[in-house]
Amino acid sequence: MRPGVESYTSEEDDRAFMQFGPLIMSGVAERLTHSGDAGKLQSVLVNLDKDSVLLMKFRNGFLALSVDRNEAFSVFQEIDARLRELAPP
Repeated sequence: MRPGVESYTSEEDDRAFMQFGPLIMSGVAERLTHSGDAGKLQSVLVNLDKDSVLLMKFRNGFLALSVDRNEAFSVFQEIDARLRELAPP
């Protein structure tokens, strides 16, 4: 969490979500890529009323980035290339 940023969720809720949320969500989304025709799953985007969360496999786990929903599209576009460099498929 960046200094000065207030979360909409508690740290306890965030930790509970990160235990199984990314695994379940990415597992469900990967069912769309079963044939391989669409390629491998790269990320899952969850849009809530107030924020958006980008989930992606990262090294031996998952990376979750949350941003204000009003800024999500531009922020995720801006960091997409760098994230792909850090976590190649």
